[in-house]
Parts: sequence; C-alpha cells; structure tokens
Amino acid sequence: MKTIIIILSALIAFSTVSPAADFASAAPAASAGQKKPKKAKAEIKEVTFNAHVHCAGCVKKIQENISFERGVKDLHVCMEDQIVYIKYDSSKTNEEILRNAIEKLGVKVSGKSQHGHQHNHK
Repeated sequence: MKTIIIILSALIAFSTVSPAADFASAAPAASAGQKKPKKAKAEIKEVTFNAHVHCAGCVKKIQENISFERGVKDLHVCMEDQIVYIKYDSSKTNEEILRNAIEKLGVKVSGKSQHGHQHNHK
C-alpha cells in the first residue's frame, strides 16, 4: 500500500510541472506588438516556348501535366502557332524546370518565342 501511495505522489508531483512552462521561461518573451516577418512577394513571370505541338493529344498532355507543376499560374498551348505560354511564380519554379517538364512529356522545345503570347483567352 505504501508503494502505491509513493507512486501516486510521484505522478502528482511530475504532472504539476508543465514542459511548456519550462520552454516558455527559457525562450525570450515576445512583445505583444511584434509582427512575424513577411514572406517575399512572389514575382510572376511569363515565358512562351516554341514547341513541337503536332496534335490535340500533345495539347491535352501538356495542359493536364504542366498546369499542375509547382508555381504555374496560367497555361496556354496553341497547336496552330506551336507555342506553350506559361505564367509562373518565379519563387517556386523557373524557365529551365518548365522546359524540362514539357520535354519529359515527349514534346520537343526548340527555344523561347520572341513574339510572346498573342491569344486572348479566359
């Protein structure tokens, strides 16, 4: 019976000490008016690749895969003009990553278009 009382006393003593309280006392106190640092604002960039988009299957394959690449904000594939237009967040991806992603789909990219994106779409 004494053993049970000793164990219960020890459990009660340890349960009253909060690890969070120890952590809070060890960390410097933050003032109530202190704000979290802001993340850098994303820079949205555009690139238009000249790509060998020879059929509706290529268009669909690019749309279904590249639109879900990290950082892609807008995508337009034009079989007629042989271009892939991408608007992207430059803090999450870049032109090289996007070009490689298109080429992994089996679509040859021959460079960037100097004319940019000419189509108005919704």
